[in-house]
Amino acid sequence: MKKLFQLLFFSLCTQPLLFAQVQGDTTLIVAENQEAEMAFNKGIENYKNKLYQDAINNFTEAISYKADFAKAYYNRGSVKAELKMFQDAVTDFDATLKYDSTMLIAYFSRARVKQQTTDNQGATQDYTKAIEKGLKDVKTYYYRGMLRFLTDDFQGAVDDYTNALQIDPRNTLAYNDRGSAYRKLEKYDESIADYKKAIMLDPNLDFAYNNLGSVLRRKDKFDEAIDAYTQAIKIKSDYVIAYNNRGSAKYEKKDYNGAMEDFKKAISLKNDYLAAYNNLASVKIKLKDFKGAIEDYNNIIQKDAKYGYAYLNRGIAKEELRMTNEACEDWKKANELGVKAATNFLSECN
Repeated sequence: MKKLFQLLFFSLCTQPLLFAQVQGDTTLIVAENQEAEMAFNKGIENYKNKLYQDAINNFTEAISYKADFAKAYYNRGSVKAELKMFQDAVTDFDATLKYDSTMLIAYFSRARVKQQTTDNQGATQDYTKAIEKGLKDVKTYYYRGMLRFLTDDFQGAVDDYTNALQIDPRNTLAYNDRGSAYRKLEKYDESIADYKKAIMLDPNLDFAYNNLGSVLRRKDKFDEAIDAYTQAIKIKSDYVIAYNNRGSAKYEKKDYNGAMEDFKKAISLKNDYLAAYNNLASVKIKLKDFKGAIEDYNNIIQKDAKYGYAYLNRGIAKEELRMTNEACEDWKKANELGVKAATNFLSECN
């Protein structure tokens, strides 16, 4: 009977969220509406001193003196965003654009808040408006590229990362993420080139090594993939995903003992890492340690009773031990949990 094992890998492409800094000149201004300007300047001073609520109060006071004070709305929104008062921040950025449509940074900052609150469609629209109106900078292209990637618009992501790199040719994150978009498009040579460029610019970019290893595996270059994962681990000794991925590469080149060591290491670093448990059990099946594999699958199911592949693969191990009825029960459960491959096995059950 055909054996199916679920070997999972994950690529790490995480970046911090950034909000635009408070805008304004710290020099006190004496002019018409000087009360508004003085409150505004005081808000900047309090912001710099990390007195955020005081800064909000100052910008609110400035607005009370000058209802169309776009910069005060923007700065108040920026502080609120930093305090995770996201809906209030969006309202302030709306007001900024109402009173000064040329403050394109407000589109960007509003997009960042929407992205933080998983309103990805709204965020993409704001990034696009900012670009169309002339804010063609690295961050705007880069973050829109991230959102396009997340919505499976991989060519659009490539285009945005390329625009970001034309502005900043040394942007390591843009190279890394464009490499991931190329990988999704199955343009593996371009993907490898981008990951290597990111690594050349920053040799300590652990996740770029991890991602490079994953695309090398796609090209069946297992030794090179193992080297890339090893580099990632040298940089970050507790890199759980890299251990799991290196184990997967060793599994694919039939180095089952080496794979077992890596999966065990991943589990020792993260006791609830079910993918590594699943992969470890798959190695045990290859080594004909069916009882040991069943114990691992039992452990997975105890931690997550809806982990469908654990039932599927436990059924395979049970079948090898001639536990046919029990195997069929596991395959039925896997099928109920949406594992399509289970139907291939159920056809042989009574």
